[in-house]
Amino acid sequence: MLHDSIFTATRMSFLLVAIAAGSLCVACADTSGEGEIVEVEPAALDDGDVPDPSQVSIKATASGCGAMNTQVGAVNTEYALTFDDARGGRDDFGTYDVACDVEVTYTFPAGYTFDAPSLDVFGDVYTEDAAVVTVQASQSLAGTASASRTFENIDTDVEGVFELLSIPAGGQAGSAPCGATSATVNVQLRATIGGTGRASVEFNYIDGLIPWRRCQ
Repeated sequence: MLHDSIFTATRMSFLLVAIAAGSLCVACADTSGEGEIVEVEPAALDDGDVPDPSQVSIKATASGCGAMNTQVGAVNTEYALTFDDARGGRDDFGTYDVACDVEVTYTFPAGYTFDAPSLDVFGDVYTEDAAVVTVQASQSLAGTASASRTFENIDTDVEGVFELLSIPAGGQAGSAPCGATSATVNVQLRATIGGTGRASVEFNYIDGLIPWRRCQ
C-alpha cells in the first residue's frame, strides 16, 4: 500500500464548491460511472449560436476512472467531470499506471454543430527520489488532439490539486459534422511512472467550454 501522504483522499468537496461557483449544475450527480444532465428551464439563446437547452442531451460514461460525477452548465456551454479513483503510482509492491477513458455523447437539434470542447485536466502528482511521472491526454471528435507533460520533484503537500494539462477547443480534434444530430467525444487520460523511487498520480477532474454554433 502506498504511504498515506502519497494517496491522499480526493479533494471532492473543494472541487464541487469551485465548480458550483462557476455556475455549473451540481444536482446531476451520478455514482454509477455514468452521468446525464438533469432537465433545466430553457434559457435565452446567445445570438442563436447555442441550441435550446431543452433539445440538448449530454451523457458521459467512463472506465478506469472509478465513479464519475457529471456536471453541465445550465445552457450546455460548460462541463466538468470528476473522478474518485483515476490514480496510480509506485510503492514497495509495484508500479501502477493510469488509463482513464471517457466517452461523452452529445445529442442536439439539426442545424447546429460544436467544436471539440476545450479540455483542462486537473490532478495531483507526488514524486520521491528520482521518480518521474508522465501524464498524457488526448481528445477525439472528427480528429485527435493530444498533450503530454513530465513531472519530477513534486511535493503533493505543497502543490495540491493543480492543472496538469490543457487542450484548446477545436484544433486537430475537429468539429461535429453539420447535418448530424449526435456526436461523441472520446477523452483518454494516461499516466506512467518512470525513474526510481516512490510516486503517485491522480486525475481529479476535467472541465472545459463547449463552443456551439449554427451550421453555415
